[in-house]
Amino acid sequence: MSQPPATAKLYRPNVGLIVFNRQGEVLMGERLNVPNSWQFPQGGIDEGEAPQVAACRELYEEVGIRVGDGAGDAKLVYGHEPWLYYEFPDGLNLSGKWAKYRGQKQQWFAFYWDQPATVCNLDTHQREFTKVQYLSLANCADTIVPFKKPIYQELIVVFTPVINGYLADL
Repeated sequence: MSQPPATAKLYRPNVGLIVFNRQGEVLMGERLNVPNSWQFPQGGIDEGEAPQVAACRELYEEVGIRVGDGAGDAKLVYGHEPWLYYEFPDGLNLSGKWAKYRGQKQQWFAFYWDQPATVCNLDTHQREFTKVQYLSLANCADTIVPFKKPIYQELIVVFTPVINGYLADL
C-alpha cells in the first residue's frame, strides 16, 4: 500500500533490501521465528539516519554484506523513494517498543552483489535468518508471510525492470 490509512498509531520507518546477482536472482532469508517463511533483509531507520545510510548499515547487520568498491562488496543500484506501508495483522504479539506501531513504512533499495549466498555472515549483528539463498524475484511473494504479500507484489513490478536494466548494461 503506497498511502498510509488514517490512524493514531505510528508506522515504524524501515528500509528493505533487494540484493540481486548476475542471474537476476534475489537474496532472501528464512525467518528464524517463522519457519518456511522467506523475506528480503530489512531493518529500522535510526533516529536522524538517512534511509540510504540505514540500507547500507542493515545490509551489513543482517547478512554481512558491505557496500563499496572493493572485491566482494555490493553496489547500490537503485533507491525507491516513495514509502510503502504494511500493517501488522490482528493477533500478532507485539510487545515493548513494537506495541506503539500499527505497521511499518519502508523505502526499498536494490544492490548488485554477485557472490554466493554461502558467503553471507548471518551473525554479524542479531541473527534474524536461519539461512539465505537466491530465489526468483517473480516468485518471491509466494514465500512471504501473508500480511507482507501486497508489498512484495509491488516490489516485483517496481524492481524487475531495475534489475533487468542493470544486468543488460553489464
